[in-house]
Amino acid sequence: MKVIVCGSVGYGGIDNIRKLQRFLKERGYDVLDQLKLDYSEVDDFRDKPELWSKIVRNDLDFCEKADVIVLIATNPSFGAMAEVVVSAMKGKPVIAFCPKAVKSPWPLYFATAVAKSGEELLSVLESLKMRRIRTIPNVYGEHEAEFVYENFTCICPVTGRRDYAVITIRYKPKDRLIEYESLDEYFKSFEDKAMHHEAVVDRIFNDLMEALKPEWLEVVVEFEERSGVRAKVKRSTR
Repeated sequence: MKVIVCGSVGYGGIDNIRKLQRFLKERGYDVLDQLKLDYSEVDDFRDKPELWSKIVRNDLDFCEKADVIVLIATNPSFGAMAEVVVSAMKGKPVIAFCPKAVKSPWPLYFATAVAKSGEELLSVLESLKMRRIRTIPNVYGEHEAEFVYENFTCICPVTGRRDYAVITIRYKPKDRLIEYESLDEYFKSFEDKAMHHEAVVDRIFNDLMEALKPEWLEVVVEFEERSGVRAKVKRSTR
């Protein structure tokens, strides 16, 4: 897992970034170091367009390479917040690391998770290794959405034969939206699992609830006919 630590550079937070980088490296994480391009001594960028362009492109390139963005959210930073917004809207997980009070709601809204200590940060990172459903912040207001996936397969635990199904997801989001391209990878993780129909629906429903915490959610799975019976299993909060 590749991790990038974002935070205030120009406003005196570079030591905190390096400290957190070391903390994560010592625990086995692949930490990308965008600070090889150090601009902490620059007091005014107004007449340095080539430099500001180089720095922004550098930092965005590192964010693109990272699997997870860790934001030190206790110190204000225009650049770090911009990196978070761009990354979050691409479905990348963002962890707001805030061992001290945070006086702005913005970094917390765009974060996938909040960690108040180093141990919480490690716990969140470990949980992300298992999470396949990516989400993005809901900046589009109140609406409802429906997604249909037609290529779902798993193994019947009774016969050992392959089951095929069409999955329909309907939900009304709160703060998070499904980054729907991640659903293909998520559903493919079921291909070699032996599961009853009801267990499939239960797992998908619970994973979506955990990732989204929506206003309401409905999961309907229509399985291909077997032994003359066509199964349709639904679970809903409504």
